[in-house]
Amino acid sequence: MNMKKIICRMTALLSAVTVFSAQSFTVLAEDEVQPVTQSTASEEQSTDWYKADIDCYGSELSLVEYSEPEFQEYLTDEEKVQSREITVQAFRTANPLSSVVRNPDDENAGNHVGEVPVSYIPPPPDVNPQPGEFAFVTYGWGHGVGLSQNGANFYATYAGWSYQDILYHYYPGTYLMNTGETDTEELTINHVPAGETIDVIAQIVNREIGGTMHYEAIKAQAVAIYTYLKYHDGDSADLLGKPDPPQIVYDACNEVLGQALFYDGNYALTMFSASSGGITANCYEVFYADIPYLRSVSSDFDVAYDPHYGTVTYYPASEVKRLIEAEYNITLSDNPANWIQPVYSEQTGYVTDVMIDGQKSVRGYELKMTLDLKSSKFSVAYSPQTE
Repeated sequence: MNMKKIICRMTALLSAVTVFSAQSFTVLAEDEVQPVTQSTASEEQSTDWYKADIDCYGSELSLVEYSEPEFQEYLTDEEKVQSREITVQAFRTANPLSSVVRNPDDENAGNHVGEVPVSYIPPPPDVNPQPGEFAFVTYGWGHGVGLSQNGANFYATYAGWSYQDILYHYYPGTYLMNTGETDTEELTINHVPAGETIDVIAQIVNREIGGTMHYEAIKAQAVAIYTYLKYHDGDSADLLGKPDPPQIVYDACNEVLGQALFYDGNYALTMFSASSGGITANCYEVFYADIPYLRSVSSDFDVAYDPHYGTVTYYPASEVKRLIEAEYNITLSDNPANWIQPVYSEQTGYVTDVMIDGQKSVRGYELKMTLDLKSSKFSVAYSPQTE
């Protein structure tokens, strides 16, 4: 697929995104909700994190067919950088979301309470909750911190990025080193020995993305997984394996075997999720710790080339009430429009916190889990009951 076709397809997809009419429903939340401040490392709390497996995408990983990039093997390093910059710049020209992406080294610019501007989360068409119904629009799949598997695949496919490009982009400030330990280490999956290093990594890669993504994206995923295990003292923690990886997965894992990402002399916490909604989240926006290399970066192709961008989920108010009351042990008022008041990150558009009915403040990611939403980057609308 040539550059012109790519840009035309992205432009066509983006042009389909229209601004909704505020007359059809009530957009939450109210301006009097106070923005939250950035959490410090001392406030770190334990929060389970969820990401979609490759199976969640079904037979189609994206909105476009996969094809080998025409320039992948034939450009010099300098030409590859130029083609990458042209591709990404063309996308950002067509996509207002990327124009607000800031340098990951910048301090958090604060939070925005209420409806997020269109440039941050462009609402898709056809969001029309029935009376007495909530509509949640999610952007991406998973927590959105660290590497986007979907984004990595398309940066490699259409921008010619190498696995190093991918890793250094999604984990800014880290560096690669070979541990030299693959012949002697014992890695475990869920605390159970799972064979040689190559077998453990290949099985987890197979579970996460399989062998259908771009070769460089598979290599980047292999390094992220190996680093994640080393960070957790050789155990996979919450990652699981899938047996019988295809040969392409073994080949990719072998090419980067032993390579791990480090930050300041220590293994990095290389978190990843299926997709990010166009820009990754700062770690402290989703969880609690402020980790320097888990800062927000652009993930441009997650907007046009992710089937989970702009997913609409409808819930009757009665179901929202049941789920929230059961999870937080509170009694909601008779005004559903007051139940969910999000606090948005001005930098990324993720929901950092939610004021529930003026009674309780919870993290946006926690509410995402409670309501079984795909992402904590979401917008919410409620249509009042008619008289």
